Amino acid sequence: MDPGAIHEQIDRILHSQSFANKGQLRKLLEVLYTNMQSHAALKPDQVIKELWPAETKTKRPADVATEMNRLRHALRSYYESEGDGDPITIYLPNRGVTAGDGTRQRPWIVAKTRLDPEDEAGRSWHVDLRSWPQLVLVAALATVFAFTGHFLLSMLLPSPQPRMGRLDGTRLRIMGADGKELWSKEFAQGFGPDSYYEKDNGTRIWFLDLEGKGHTSVLFSYLPTPDAQPHSSTLICYSDRGKEKWRWTPGSKLPEIDEPATYRTFAVGLLRATEKRPLRIVVLSNLDPWWGGPSQIAALDSKGKTLSEYWHSGGFHDMVVVDLYGDGKDEIVASGIAHGYDARATLVVLDADRVSGASKEVQPEYQLHGMATDQERLRLLFPRSDLNRAAFRYNSAIEPAVQHGDLRLSVLECLAPVGCPVRYEFDKNLHLIAAHPGNQEFENAHGRFYKNGKDAHSFGAEEQAAFLKVRCLVGCPSEFVPVAETYDPAASFEKGWTTHSNPNGVWSYGYSSGFTDAITLYDRTVRNGINGPNAQYWISPAVNRGGSPSAEYNGGPAFNDGNVDFPAERLVLVAGIGGQYSDLVFTAPGSGQYSIEGNFRGAQYGVGTFVGIVADGRVVFRSRITSVGQLAPFRITLDLDAGSKVVFSVGPDRGRQNTGISATITKPCALTDKPSFTSAGEIACSTSAPAARTSLKSAAGRTP
Repeated sequence: MDPGAIHEQIDRILHSQSFANKGQLRKLLEVLYTNMQSHAALKPDQVIKELWPAETKTKRPADVATEMNRLRHALRSYYESEGDGDPITIYLPNRGVTAGDGTRQRPWIVAKTRLDPEDEAGRSWHVDLRSWPQLVLVAALATVFAFTGHFLLSMLLPSPQPRMGRLDGTRLRIMGADGKELWSKEFAQGFGPDSYYEKDNGTRIWFLDLEGKGHTSVLFSYLPTPDAQPHSSTLICYSDRGKEKWRWTPGSKLPEIDEPATYRTFAVGLLRATEKRPLRIVVLSNLDPWWGGPSQIAALDSKGKTLSEYWHSGGFHDMVVVDLYGDGKDEIVASGIAHGYDARATLVVLDADRVSGASKEVQPEYQLHGMATDQERLRLLFPRSDLNRAAFRYNSAIEPAVQHGDLRLSVLECLAPVGCPVRYEFDKNLHLIAAHPGNQEFENAHGRFYKNGKDAHSFGAEEQAAFLKVRCLVGCPSEFVPVAETYDPAASFEKGWTTHSNPNGVWSYGYSSGFTDAITLYDRTVRNGINGPNAQYWISPAVNRGGSPSAEYNGGPAFNDGNVDFPAERLVLVAGIGGQYSDLVFTAPGSGQYSIEGNFRGAQYGVGTFVGIVADGRVVFRSRITSVGQLAPFRITLDLDAGSKVVFSVGPDRGRQNTGISATITKPCALTDKPSFTSAGEIACSTSAPAARTSLKSAAGRTP
């Protein structure tokens, strides 16, 4: 078949109304078409990298199969509507059938003419009505075979997998992805208090593939209704079909704890299999009540047997399993309270292969004995505000998470009612890059508490600067976590656009004739609606053609019109139709070592651009973008003088022009610096340093 005709058909589908709001399926179709002539070499791992570049460690071939099925249905809908008259059919064969050697027999994607003589569906059938007895016999046999085939197919096809659950009276109900109930279990004693189950919303139910075979097990932490006898929770493991596999009870007998002691499980995670170890389950549990401690982090095998355990004298409330250091290995990150260190909020990181020992405490009354030396990889203590010290017994770290490579969490400074969060953020090198109240709760509570009396005062710079004193007991080169200034062009864009400022602090926007050529700054701000109603443009009327060249920021929700794919709160550089390069320029505010990390991203269907980074006139990175969603990542360390320029540049190649740019530039503070906040609430290495990215005003209401 003519390759040009196939290309036209694929392009017709990609720009059809049926696919207008299906960005992920368009991306998958492009990947399959690109590999159409070499389908045997295309593996699920490669598809995962194309569809979910930031989730390659969590996505599995089963996720690819799900997307293939969605695309298969979308293509069928397309050909039943606007594609009814198209000359070529694009379809996805069922690749479930394998050859004797285990290889796939069928390609990923196939193109056929609508009247292909090999297409069984295109043939006409003529029946001789005089042979009806034979037809009855054939029909009867067909019915038998159909029933048998349906039975065998139901046995071979994967059953719906558990995806969600809820507590309904005294019954645990488990549902599939479509919300339909798969099975349920009755618990005659009912369920424990709302303080544990949080109003029956399923927060003590976890869904994990414990065998790595696509079968989702359900782990449920059961705590019966309180009665005269205290109860520990019980972790129950069910198969995907609801068969109980094993039970596990948290806690151990400790000489420091009076019996009977009751423990409750609060978090469950999965440690991926490695060359040295099989898959393991990690479980966080606490002595009741949780804030009193101690806490147990136990590693279990897939059958519920305890392999090792780590004990912490304080109370942990939250735990996640993440690749914190970007080395492909899992770490266990837990947060809560360190009673042995002045009841301060704490965060602990454990190596997945060293879950053992007990935390070391400076206050002897909190030390656990008879255990091996602790194996913590990182242990942080967060400062207590003057409000917290005056009004409450402790502060507490909650909700640790890794987003875009940065570690984020909140510290609650108020306990009655619970709130007043202070947000903390650390970069990939564990530099502290943000510390600020997450909303107005803290400042309002501080104002009310210190409004009158001899201690009356307002929340000032000295108290705010104290947030930067995060103590590091284990895993840092110094007593306190290093602080760094961080610059983010997306976070700064809107302020400059609104005030028509170019340069805009350390950032400026312009165009040039090539990577190392002179740059002319854009001189006009517009909102023309071309790439959505929230797209904010810097352009120059002297060279503008159809909104190019330009620098754009999407200040609203994600926008995808089948032409441009523009994520929310992201920057796009648009190469000029007239051949211009579009440039984002960073001017170093001071001398020192700067870490630059991020990526260029295809933001338009049919994109084709050159991308590069230029430092003081020298190209230090270059690549090409040839498809929507494609990433060209970079990670560079540069020694820059004050006033040095770093240019992120996008130039025209042989396709469309919209190319996203995400970048974070970090400059660690020197040991001689005294980190503080600017008047806008931004971290600065010294009082004379220019603004970095996170402010109190812009941070209000943001999710860590």
